Amino acid sequence: MFFLLLWQYINTMRDIGVIQRLWVLCLTMMILSPCLVMGQGPSIGKAKTGKGDVVVVRAGQSIPLKVGDRLYQKDTIRTGTDSTVGFILEDNTVLSLGPNSELVIDEYIFAPEKGMLSMVARILKGTASYLSGIIGRQSPESVKLHTPDATIGIRGTQFLVRAEGG
Repeated sequence: MFFLLLWQYINTMRDIGVIQRLWVLCLTMMILSPCLVMGQGPSIGKAKTGKGDVVVVRAGQSIPLKVGDRLYQKDTIRTGTDSTVGFILEDNTVLSLGPNSELVIDEYIFAPEKGMLSMVARILKGTASYLSGIIGRQSPESVKLHTPDATIGIRGTQFLVRAEGG
């Protein structure tokens, strides 16, 4: 649909020929296609610390996670034996994972200007520490951390959780 609209717009350019219009369309498709296919959306944070074997699973691909790498909604972060990672989200929430841990960021919405705040994550196994950012302070009911056995509703500013998942 997007490319159809783009083609219609390009066809309104009367001062350039057909070949130039096709060139503009192809160039635009090459630039935008990877973003549309991956469907990442905006970055929600980035890795600040890391030690050992840390990967992010995104769109079915396992990618080594390095300090400074961006995180996106729906990412799964995994740490190996003797590995740790710490990341900071756009609202200044700080999350850290210990060895042999796995966390999925199911939903992250940080649009305070629209009154939209939400963070929903699942710790599948291992340990995680949480230090609340703006979402947790302004709208604590909008922060949820699911574990294999329970859902934690955030009412304080920090906690540590261990999940004995598979």
